[in-house]
Amino acid sequence: MIRSRFLRSSILVLTTFVAISCSDYSPTGPQVPAQAQDGLLSGLIGTVTGLLGTVIRVIGFVTDPNGIPVHAVAWSPAHVSEVRSVSATIGVNGGTLSIPGSDFTITFPYGALSQPTSITIVSDASGYVSYDMQPHGIKFARPVIVTQRLGNTAVYGTPQALNSFGAYFSDNLLDLSGILKALEIETTTIFSNSKGAPEVETWQINHFSRYMLASG
Repeated sequence: MIRSRFLRSSILVLTTFVAISCSDYSPTGPQVPAQAQDGLLSGLIGTVTGLLGTVIRVIGFVTDPNGIPVHAVAWSPAHVSEVRSVSATIGVNGGTLSIPGSDFTITFPYGALSQPTSITIVSDASGYVSYDMQPHGIKFARPVIVTQRLGNTAVYGTPQALNSFGAYFSDNLLDLSGILKALEIETTTIFSNSKGAPEVETWQINHFSRYMLASG
């Protein structure tokens, strides 16, 4: 079961980097046809560690309607906390949106959406690594992949970086300080840098609402 989850996670991560490598941080990068994706992913499985580093931890999906106690991860003091956003129309072929100032990229694989849909991602000014993903409530036929770099977060270079993950929380949760109740912990893959320290995370998400980088 763990191996199967890891393989699915690796394939989705590779899909992300097929798009990222072409996007050059444009709101929507060139789209990869469905027929080409299988060949590209097969060829890249052996080189994923060169793209992101070594996989050092995979945190599996957890959901609890009563809430899962977590702490929101703050940005580092050097990071400028301000509202940043990106919008685009994404169709059945997928695409990529990025917010460079928040070290954030989201990739929609082929078939995640069945029709052209206006997508907006907002990195808020709360001081925490949190995002409002719109339209709220939309569900995806294939998991969407978020890539979050950790270098400008408060957990970077600390033991907590290895215990951080993507979490879904209520739309009306505005105060992100203290212990929070996350409704879901998303499947999260943590990659290391050249020194073996946590550097990048990818999250698999199946619907839109608000998400944050959290720690247990």
